[in-house]
Amino acid sequence: MALSYSAALERLQEVAQSLRACRTRQQESVPLEDAVGRIASCDLASPKSTPEHDTSAMDGYAIRSQATTAASLENPAVFRIHGTVAAGDDPRHLVAVPDGDGVEPCVEIMTGGIFPDGAPEFDACVKVEDTLLATARGRGCERYVLVTKPVNPNANRRFAGNDIGKGDVIVKRGETIRLSHLMPLASVGFESAPVLRKLRVGVFSTGKELVRGKGGAADVNGPYLTAALRDMAVDADFLGTLDDDPATLQYHLQREADSALYDVILTSGAVSVGKFDFVRQVLDRMSAEIVFHGLAIRPGHPVLFALVPSADRKTAFFGLPGNPGAAAACFRFLVVPYLRSVQGQGLEQAEMASLRHSPDHNRHKNTGPGRELDSFRHGVLEAINGGLVVEATEQQSPAKLWPFIRANCWIHVERDRELEEAGLVKCYPISPGNVAAAS
Repeated sequence: MALSYSAALERLQEVAQSLRACRTRQQESVPLEDAVGRIASCDLASPKSTPEHDTSAMDGYAIRSQATTAASLENPAVFRIHGTVAAGDDPRHLVAVPDGDGVEPCVEIMTGGIFPDGAPEFDACVKVEDTLLATARGRGCERYVLVTKPVNPNANRRFAGNDIGKGDVIVKRGETIRLSHLMPLASVGFESAPVLRKLRVGVFSTGKELVRGKGGAADVNGPYLTAALRDMAVDADFLGTLDDDPATLQYHLQREADSALYDVILTSGAVSVGKFDFVRQVLDRMSAEIVFHGLAIRPGHPVLFALVPSADRKTAFFGLPGNPGAAAACFRFLVVPYLRSVQGQGLEQAEMASLRHSPDHNRHKNTGPGRELDSFRHGVLEAINGGLVVEATEQQSPAKLWPFIRANCWIHVERDRELEEAGLVKCYPISPGNVAAAS
């Protein structure tokens, strides 16, 4: 009996955990502008609070708000300006105290400027447009501000630490650094980020129909798998297309395993039980450890996962089906979870969506023996009236590629459930690079 999908995931995680401990050069530091898409190797915690001081949210004047309680057009509150604080200035050089004539002091302050210490304490900023500027006769260059209405305490004042607190974790260990992380990281002084070394994956396509010109077929899986890996910030190399020849595969597979360049090697095609499906026999010749071969899933039943030995290590190997739709499904639901686990990330969290039936949903029901399978369907996920709704794309045959143009997600229908009765279903982005964070 074929292994279940859930059991396969457990085995993938076990292997990933064992191989993760063997990885060398796991960490490196990269400039912050190169960190997007990379995985943080440790918690990135803020070394300070932001803002570090109370600052102004507007261009205006730092004042004592209580002095404006009775302010009006007929009886404005008068403040004498005792200097200017721009963003980045140290205001400690300013001395702003009431003069003997009892006129309240204030300080001109720009957006982002630090509130100066004063006696009395400045607790608010009055906006420039809410003041009138005046100069007193006989008082030299002294300038005054007239405030014609009451100003609330703490008006236009940003308190120290009200954005990011010292010690706040901006990016968690194992989380993918996103563009939205960069401004907070830069604001607290990060110029670089410690990240995991990128995984390296080598990709082969197999099949004589791909390497012979006349009557041949275009290679779909090679470009797709290579691009999908790079979308996950993995260093992926397409290593070529191999003919239906066991000796050729064995030579190339052993060569790449011995090189120790790749953490994972992928092939597509030749994993079933047909006359030219030779991947399993090659792995047996190489004394590879077969973790599983054949799963209770649709599409992609003959998928294979093994560990290929070399002189001093084992290299993870995925043999994906040659059918493009099946290869894409197996990549998304087996290879991606494995790569996440190797990098210390948890299993991806699905979006739960209500299933909307298409007119031809009866053509892809999980009926009969199929109910014992986990089923993966491409579909269209959208937000409607505040909730998520998904519809399986028409033409679910793994040989049909046109439906992928519309699809933006994969639907996982778990075993023992029918698509028509599934209700809420698990949905995952088509692109693994759209996964925001580790769980």
